[in-house]
Parts: sequence; structure tokens; C-alpha cells
Amino acid sequence: MTLQRNTDEWWAALDSYVQSRQDTPFAWGVQDCCTFAADWVTLATGTDPMQDLRGLDSALAAHRKLDDLGGMLAAVDSRMGDHIAGPMAQAGDVVMVTLESGVKAMALCLGAWLCIPAENGLVMLPITNAEAAWRV
Repeated sequence: MTLQRNTDEWWAALDSYVQSRQDTPFAWGVQDCCTFAADWVTLATGTDPMQDLRGLDSALAAHRKLDDLGGMLAAVDSRMGDHIAGPMAQAGDVVMVTLESGVKAMALCLGAWLCIPAENGLVMLPITNAEAAWRV
């Protein structure tokens, strides 16, 4: 099933998705940055961009796989098409950010804010942190 972007149903699905994950703590392979973003893409489009990558349940496994795929940007481009500039992201888009640790991570754009899984649930970052974006 594909949701028609910017319809009442689409906005309700985005809101419901974020609310359902709001208090879910970070967990590799379940609620990490990539599965969080990919689960939204799957819900919105009916296509799972991580279909063959599910089950990466540790930082080491995830980072090794991303290295094999040429890094985060190349991996997402190959699955979702060419990225656009991060500041061009719109609500519902998947974005890439660099965390304070220097690690690249995926987040979900909610408009002026990005949400990303963290230790105690989702946290918000300003959209100015978006480096690349993929339209969903």
C-alpha cells in the first residue's frame, strides 16, 4: 500500500508512526536510526528499503555492512535514489545527520525538526542538522 503524500491519511500515518515510537528506546535492529527510518518508508510506500539488511543487531554488524555498501550516503542512495540537499527536506522525508560522535545517522523529518531514536526514545534535532534527504 502506498500513502498519497500530504493527504489527511498520510499526515495521520506520520503522526501515528512517530507517536508509536516516541518512548521506544534505541535498540540495534529494532529501533536504531536505519530501522526507524526504513519502517516509516515501508509504511508510507509499501517498499522496505532495508529488506535484505534486517537483523543487524549490533553496532559492529551495522557499521561493517555500511562500510561494505560504501558508507551511509551511498547505501541510502542505492536504495532510495539520489539524495537532495538536507535543508530541502520536508515532513515525512528521511534525512542523514552527523551525530556529535561523528557517526552518520538517519532521522525522520517532521518539518522544522528531525526525530531520531536515542537511549530513552525519540529525540528532536533542528532541521539545520540535515545533510542529505530522500523524499518519501
